[in-house]
Amino acid sequence: MSITSVAASPLATPALSSTSSAAITSAAQTKDSFMQLLVAQIKNQDPTKPMTSSDMTAQMSNLNMVDGINQLNSTLTGMAGSTKSSEAVQAASLIGHSVLVPGNTMQLTNGTAQMGLQLGQAADAVQVNILDSSGKVISTQDIGAQTAGLQNLTWDGTTNTGAPASNPPYSFTVTATQAGASIPDSAITPLAVATVNNIAMAGGVTSLNVSSAGNAVSNIALSEIYQVKS
Repeated sequence: MSITSVAASPLATPALSSTSSAAITSAAQTKDSFMQLLVAQIKNQDPTKPMTSSDMTAQMSNLNMVDGINQLNSTLTGMAGSTKSSEAVQAASLIGHSVLVPGNTMQLTNGTAQMGLQLGQAADAVQVNILDSSGKVISTQDIGAQTAGLQNLTWDGTTNTGAPASNPPYSFTVTATQAGASIPDSAITPLAVATVNNIAMAGGVTSLNVSSAGNAVSNIALSEIYQVKS
């Protein structure tokens, strides 16, 4: 059997938030209320202890500070809403495409299966094991040293004996070492090829419905897509 590896870069995605006009209205009401209280304070001040210019300046400064914070919040809220719309458009454009997502299943088609691997650190030795439907290791391949990051893997569909694999569905596991020490599983992420079926937006979060080998269906976040393949 043969497994090949090609380095690639993961897909970057933006964060989410939501928009609202309530902050603008609240800021205007706060400013109006403050000015009414300030005028009332001046009208009813003790003639023997009048408000000094420094007192008034301090209060106006506090108002301007609050007003500035409200304006900043409104600006950031608007930017977040724009980002959310952009992410939804990006997600919709992926419908029908093949992507790499966390998982260890694969589909053997015309004698070839594709999968991927995300390494959290460089490894001087990486081993890929192919398992059949019973969980038996039918093919083992050392793919050598690999850099940290995303690797595309391809299996030619043959077993260790050279015979064609015949007991689907198939899955794979990965082990890696660096300087003779095992790299922890937390630094190794197997990636499966999946197809994006549709998207959903709920609670300000955009998710994608994908199906992988064996018709396994799951909902994932846009940030969980490591690569768009086609």
